[in-house]
Amino acid sequence: MERYELLNKIAQPVDMLLGGSLELARKAGVYDKVRETLVAMIKQNMMNDFEKKFNLEILGTENVPASGGAIVAANHQSWLDAQVLGASSERELHFMAKSEFVEWPVLSKLIDLTQSVFIRRGGDSEGLQDVVNRLKEGWLVAIFPEGTIPGEEEVSRDELDPETGLLRGKSGAVRLAIMAGVPIIPVGVSGTGQAFPPEMYPRLEMPPMQKSVPITIKYGKPIHFKEKNIEKVDRDKLREYTDKVMKEISALIDHKRCFIPIELPIKKPDTSGLKYYPKKTGKSEYGVLALHGFTSAIDTVSGLEPFLKEKKIPYRFPILRGHGTIPHNLVGVTFQDWYDDAEKALLELYEHAEKIIVVGLSMGGLLSIELGINHPDKVSNVVLIAAALKFADPMSVLSPALAKVFKFWDSPNSYNDEYMKEKNNRNYSFFATDSFASLLEASKEVEKRLPLFDRPVLILQSKKDTVVDPKAAKVIYNKIKSKSKKIAWFNESGHEMCLDLEADAVLKTIDDHISKIVG
Repeated sequence: MERYELLNKIAQPVDMLLGGSLELARKAGVYDKVRETLVAMIKQNMMNDFEKKFNLEILGTENVPASGGAIVAANHQSWLDAQVLGASSERELHFMAKSEFVEWPVLSKLIDLTQSVFIRRGGDSEGLQDVVNRLKEGWLVAIFPEGTIPGEEEVSRDELDPETGLLRGKSGAVRLAIMAGVPIIPVGVSGTGQAFPPEMYPRLEMPPMQKSVPITIKYGKPIHFKEKNIEKVDRDKLREYTDKVMKEISALIDHKRCFIPIELPIKKPDTSGLKYYPKKTGKSEYGVLALHGFTSAIDTVSGLEPFLKEKKIPYRFPILRGHGTIPHNLVGVTFQDWYDDAEKALLELYEHAEKIIVVGLSMGGLLSIELGINHPDKVSNVVLIAAALKFADPMSVLSPALAKVFKFWDSPNSYNDEYMKEKNNRNYSFFATDSFASLLEASKEVEKRLPLFDRPVLILQSKKDTVVDPKAAKVIYNKIKSKSKKIAWFNESGHEMCLDLEADAVLKTIDDHISKIVG
């Protein structure tokens, strides 16, 4: 049984009460009045809630005709989309709902209250004709041309069109508009994907808690079609019109406010990482391997690159498994996978350098320790930046149990710099719980193996790190067998030390340390 089906069973008593009340209203001949009153009350309550929680902004309402039939075609990011559209529309808005919702308690009654139409997927000529008739009567009908929410059901977010950032539009909206002789009003909804993504509901893969983020609805100019007879519109023309509608919708969306923020056009992610091998006849004496952290983007360590290039030091900054794309790709990835990636990069770099200095951030710090233990002949020195040996959040110990309930969890804040936190944070905003559980287990195993580590080491740690407990630096320092070891403490930075408040000082500390090693 799917989790949402269990919730549906729980909702059955409410559904029976609501259904019974509406049936009594029908028998009493007052259903229409009761329906209108309920719809108005629900809309007002929802609007009050949306304005309070999400600072709901509605733009371009002058593009919605005051009367007459029209189709409102919107993008689909969340189950909130229909709610915010319906509640905020000055005119009564009707929806096309998939027929499966007939069996859903409460939701089916709400669909009835809005006089929306249930449509069977795969072909429902009778239902579509009903929609056409209502449009001709002057109804305002909302349609989601994507057909579903990206990331919901069996549709991956990888299927987004690179130009629009949306799923390839289905031609139904255009067909209905031509058949009914009405315009399509493109609508961009921004923010609902972050406020209530499908990972929260109906998939229930994250804790089902709405987030108070801004939501914006933006109506575009109506799109009119000159054709009057759908039979004379061929498939290519339908596709051309549908693509036009999708482009108009896309232009109204702030795609950076999607559940997974994107920039258009979407480019295929480069997961090879950074590498540089200066042209030399033989091996360089030293090379640098830099390893990023869990959920981190490559730019959290790439600040080292200018110095290394200037000094003509070979380097590899690999993007570790599951990173550099979307958080969903972390599902099922383990610490062993990351170690294999790091070791592969080490051996590749070793072909160009006799001695490797390994710089590891957070999770990369644990990997650096393991590489130092397993490859003492290749690893000459190690730099640990906020190595993830112990986590600050006491809830982290529950990760193995949480992984059995929720597939994803929100990432903790890694920055104390407000600009980095709000505007320039490229790390994953959430993570796969099973993957973090593997990291947590690895941190315990690495701690047991610390007495086997004997490489010269520089440890950098911020006292205000809210992700890794600062005492981890002391544990590492005290348990390793290195004869040359040093801790450099910082007082203002968050976890991502190479990008945060003391980034310049952190990078200079590392650069100076490497300079002393390479001479």
